[in-house]
Amino acid sequence: MDVNPGLKRFFDDLVWYTRLMGSRRLVGKQVDQRGMHGAVNLVFGPTEQHVWHCLFGDNGFKFHRRRHPQPIGTVTVDQGVFLKMLAGLTSYYTAEMTGKVRVEGEGQSAWVISSTVMQALAAARGGGLRGWFSRWHLRSVLRRSGTGYELQL
Repeated sequence: MDVNPGLKRFFDDLVWYTRLMGSRRLVGKQVDQRGMHGAVNLVFGPTEQHVWHCLFGDNGFKFHRRRHPQPIGTVTVDQGVFLKMLAGLTSYYTAEMTGKVRVEGEGQSAWVISSTVMQALAAARGGGLRGWFSRWHLRSVLRRSGTGYELQL
């Protein structure tokens, strides 16, 4: 099973963006992470190619490729389910309550996936250049995914 090209683009773009700009420009002051430190592995399939991790602390967060060796938690999500969430076709909470999102380790690890999806959709609903770029980016990710999902705002 290969990594979905849309999923890969979305997370590889987050790796690039958080490395270059940090997380504050991505979410502003909306996410208060004081007191939270560690890494969360995000698993979308059986191989290392299907894994990213989010490393976070008081000064923000950064996404990285591959599995972190000592995560505080691991969140496992099917690629198609994540892309549905990103398209706005299902909510994170529905996916979690139906067992399509699994969390191992510390329970707050799930915020990485839910926050990532909610922030991406909120940015796409916004106005101005940032809103336009966010809509363009999500549509590009969904087109590349080959799922046929259309962005629902």
